[in-house]
Amino acid sequence: MHIDWHGLVEVCVVSLVMVTLLVVVFSLGIVALTRSRRPRMDTVGRGGVAAPLAMATAVLCFALCAALGGYGIHLIVSHSP
Repeated sequence: MHIDWHGLVEVCVVSLVMVTLLVVVFSLGIVALTRSRRPRMDTVGRGGVAAPLAMATAVLCFALCAALGGYGIHLIVSHSP
C-alpha cells in the first residue's frame, strides 16, 4: 500500500483554506444583514444609502457561500466512480 503524502497534504491545505474562506464570507454576510436591518434614528444624510448597500453585500456574501458549496458538491460528485 502506497500513500501519496504530497497529495494528502495538498488536499488538507486546500480544504483548510476553503473552509476558512467560507466561514469568513458567511460571517461578513451575517454582519451586513444585521446592519441592513438596524433601526435608524434619523434618515438624514448617508443613512438612507447604508441599508440597501448592506443588504446587497449580504446577498452577495450568501450567494458566494452557496456557489462555494455547490462547487464542492460538484467536485465530489464528478470524481465519484
